[in-house]
Amino acid sequence: PGPVAGPADRAFAWASVTKLLTALATLVAVEEGSVALDDPAGPPGSTVRHLLAHASGLPFDGHTPVAEPGAERIYSNAGFEALGEALAAATEMAAVDYIRDAVLGPLGLAATTLEGSLASGAHGSLNDLLGLGRELLAPTLVASETLAAATSVAFPRLAGLLPGFGR
Repeated sequence: PGPVAGPADRAFAWASVTKLLTALATLVAVEEGSVALDDPAGPPGSTVRHLLAHASGLPFDGHTPVAEPGAERIYSNAGFEALGEALAAATEMAAVDYIRDAVLGPLGLAATTLEGSLASGAHGSLNDLLGLGRELLAPTLVASETLAAATSVAFPRLAGLLPGFGR
């Protein structure tokens, strides 16, 4: 790795990068057999896969679907909250604890905390963020095939909507 500038050990809000932690923990749970991508989760008719792909029909915020699952891609914090609920139910532990045990601990991301939203509540250092990036480039927590499948486009024909910005 190259040099970094600035306070590399100081914690900053990761905002939506938090979704990567939640998604990676979900993939660990998939490989452990605790949850499957096609398990029902979120609004009726939605699955874990729909939630990960922002295709569950949930809006950016709120619990009332604005579309049928699989009909439209809507960037959704609410979908990742629902994903956390499914993860907690499947693993029988609080989602934040599972994320800590399945991702933060094994990767040595000791400066990262997750409080509040599983979509945007992580705070961590640049060094930890770089550690997460390294994991996504060369996975050690999940099989490379699992990560490759998870980072390919799910539901490729869906139009997308980023609330506040448009299609």
